[in-house]
This record gives sequence, structure tokens and C-alpha cells, in this order.
Amino acid sequence: MQHSLFTLLLCESEGISDSFYPFSIMHSSWELRYGGRRIFEAYRDSLPEFSIRFAGRDIQKRSFLEQEGIAIEALSGQSAPLMILRAEIAPTTHTVSILRRMAIDGGQSFIIKNGENIVGVYLVNDSELSEVNLHAPTFEQIIANIRIDVLPVTTIETESLHHQWNAMMMAPKAIAESFGFFSKHLKESLPGHVFGLNVDRILTGRNCEFAPGIVLDASKGPIIIEANVQIMAHSFIQGPCHIGNGSIIKAGAQIYSGTVIGPHCKIGGEVEQSIFHGYANKQHQGFVGHSYCGEWVNLGALTTTSDLKNTYGEIDVFLRGNRVQTGLTFLGALIGDHTKTAIGTCLSTGTVIGINSSIHDIGAFPPKEISSFSWGTKKSEDAINYIYELDKALAIAEIVMNRRGKTITNSQKQLFKQEFEKI
Repeated sequence: MQHSLFTLLLCESEGISDSFYPFSIMHSSWELRYGGRRIFEAYRDSLPEFSIRFAGRDIQKRSFLEQEGIAIEALSGQSAPLMILRAEIAPTTHTVSILRRMAIDGGQSFIIKNGENIVGVYLVNDSELSEVNLHAPTFEQIIANIRIDVLPVTTIETESLHHQWNAMMMAPKAIAESFGFFSKHLKESLPGHVFGLNVDRILTGRNCEFAPGIVLDASKGPIIIEANVQIMAHSFIQGPCHIGNGSIIKAGAQIYSGTVIGPHCKIGGEVEQSIFHGYANKQHQGFVGHSYCGEWVNLGALTTTSDLKNTYGEIDVFLRGNRVQTGLTFLGALIGDHTKTAIGTCLSTGTVIGINSSIHDIGAFPPKEISSFSWGTKKSEDAINYIYELDKALAIAEIVMNRRGKTITNSQKQLFKQEFEKI
């Protein structure tokens, strides 16, 4: 195995539990999708000289390592040169190329700033590591004892994912930037019966199935289709778009630009600039726009999101009860892992739903903020009857995951319990 020249420590920032809600309940911030790849995957692919390490909230980190099959022991023994970076810094082509050059050329330690904000620290001496608390859960705590005032400063313009919806807004650019990487690995020819526009910008992996009547339109951006994808008849897919390994696009689907479909999803109906993180189902008709759906989400037939106000005004959301102005005109829904909607569910602009909720018995529209473990969405003095009990939620999660050959981990069960205790 080739020895890495440098170490990159991706660190969660303070307040991530609220700012990345509901994704942050079950996931670490470096798992958020930047285009078709998760943040850490984009850094890993773009910085081959670096070994990647992680610092964040304990249970979320352990859950991530378990799912990725990474032994904790394999992450021990950090040594200089060490680059400590906020995990929420978007791994744009511009950013990773500069970070790589900084490390290769760096003969001394320095602070990395974007404007007045410290986004990273580069340390070249093992003695300097004694000032770093590598076991702390946040970037701020890790660098708290570093003598920042005596180190030189290097400035870099970065883009940050401050909230979950930033990933959705950055998706078109991220998909386009990843084309070069995926073009080295996805080399299958497009079948002759598929109608492709700008075919040089369409990538397909092995063992894909393409039914008749498919239109792939890459005139506005690339279309990246990983291995083992099945696209059923009369589907329309517009780039930039990324479809992950093993996913199924149902017959007659309309997938518009900026959409990211993670691995092992089943997607039908109409989708626009949305992210399905992975193992998510939207198999039927209904519109989902400018939304982020977590893992193991299942949207019932005709589930539809509103992503634009009738007033064309700025959209606000509620994150853990706190009202946040997004600055966006288009924003659909943020849906946490293992949440399910009933047939005909209509979600208002800027709806936020926690994990393990069953959205049914709703009337016209459910509330814009739905807490985790909601059973239906009625408001009542008898609210206890509208809680999705933990043991039942765990049992259903196990059934759902086993159907896809996955097993719920002990850390995931802990995260369920931790969130349940907050409601």
C-alpha cells in the first residue's frame, strides 16, 4: 500500500446538529452529498496524496465508520504534515487544487482563512500536534490551543455548506465538476435505441439496462449513470444529473437538471434539482422539487412538494423550532431518514421533517415543521397517541433495511434512541 504524504482531518463545526438538521440526526457533515459523491469521497478522490481522518460527534462518527467498514484503529496515529479542515467546506475543483498545492509547497505551518473566518490549519511539525486535541468533536475545540496569532495566514476563497439546502443548490456545479473523475471509470457505450443529446457528456457504467423510448438530454450539463442502473421505458433525464449505483428509474419518469439520485433508489414521477441521498423510494407520480431526501425515505404515490411561494418571496424554514431565513426562492422539503409519506401527501414550501415519521391523517397540508417520530400530524392534547413508538420504529427500520440486504447497526439504534428522547 502506498504511503500517504499528508493527512487530511475533516472536522465538524460547532452547531452542526442544528444547522444541518434533519440530516445531522443520523449522519456526520462530511457525508452530505456534493453532487453524486459525498463530501469525504470528493476529497478522497481529488487528493490521492492524503489519507483521510474524521473528527465529529461520537455516535454519528461511529455509525459512519461502521457502515463504511473503517476500523477505528485505522484512523489512529496522525502525524505531520496534517491539514485540519472544516468538513463543511465544499470540495470544489478550485478548493481542492489549492489545498493540494498548499500541502505540496508548504514548508511551514499556517492558518487557512476565507475572509476573516478560519477554515483550516496546516501543521508541518510533529511537535505542533501536541497543541491539537485530535479527540475533540469540533473544529473549534481541536484548534483551540494552537497559537494562531503566531502562525502566518494563507487566504483562500471557499464555498461552504452552511445548511442542508446548500448541497441541493450546489448540485448542478458539483455534478459538472465530477465529470472528469467519473469519465475515467464509466466507459460503457450508450445503446443505439436510446436517444441522446450531446452524447459526449453522457457516462454510463457496467450492467445498466436501458428500455426503449428513453431520452437523455445532456445539452445543459453532463449525465452520469453509475453501474447496475435500470432506466425504464419513456423516461426523460436532463443534465446535469447523477444516478448512483443500482438505482431504478421508473417508466415515464421526468428527471430535470440538478438532480442527484444516490445508490439503490427507486425514482418515478417528476423530480427537479433534488437529492435522494440513497436507499430512498419515490416510485410513483408526484412532483418533488428542490428537496433533500435522506436514506430509507419512502414517498407514497402522488406525494408532492411545493418549492415556490405564490408570492415568489423568500422561503423560511424551522430547524429544531428556530426560524431560519434561507435566502432562497425555491425550496421544497428536507426529509430525515426513515420517514414515510402516505398517498396524496402535499408538503408546503420549506417543509422540514425529522427522522422516523409516518406522515398520514393530515387533511390538506401537514405543518411545515414535523418532529421526528411523528405518527400522523394531528395536533391534540392527546399528543401521546401521535408518537411513533421507538420499538415499533426500530422494528420497521430493520424490516426495510433487511429487504435491501442491510442490517441496522448498534450505533444507528443509539441515534434512534437519542433522537426519540428529544421529542
